Amino acid sequence: MSIFENVYKNKKVIITGNTGFKGSWLSIWLNELGAEVHGISNNVPTNPSNFKVSNLEEKVRYHIIDVRNYDELSKRIIDIQPDFIFHLAAQALVYDAYKDPLYTYQTNVLGTINVLETLKSIKKRCVAVMITSDKCYENVEWIWGYKETDILGGKDPYS
Repeated sequence: MSIFENVYKNKKVIITGNTGFKGSWLSIWLNELGAEVHGISNNVPTNPSNFKVSNLEEKVRYHIIDVRNYDELSKRIIDIQPDFIFHLAAQALVYDAYKDPLYTYQTNVLGTINVLETLKSIKKRCVAVMITSDKCYENVEWIWGYKETDILGGKDPYS
């Protein structure tokens, strides 16, 4: 038994953005560890997709909700009463962010605010993990990755 199985087995876990690349892999992993996985997403972003190929609709509880919709999102999260929430839902394409910055900000910023605001209504302790990208850091053209202590400073709507 792994250390992670001890943490997640029989726990309620919400993954926003569970139909995307990272979210679908996280869904698979947590499902294998024995968690009760709830996925929140507004669509399956690609065809084919890891979500569909891995048959995750059969393995997790999938809720079609847009994170911009506070009422629907908060109702579902409060009903589930999760032990953990991993927030990965985002408009993650830099080119699309330039084409439609309003949608990008509404999804990425307001969606995150909606998740955090809802967590204040959870009646038990819930661990929240907010996932971002290296695009939120000031781009200094390093050949290595960024650290959490590096200077923030993205220059485009996605960041």
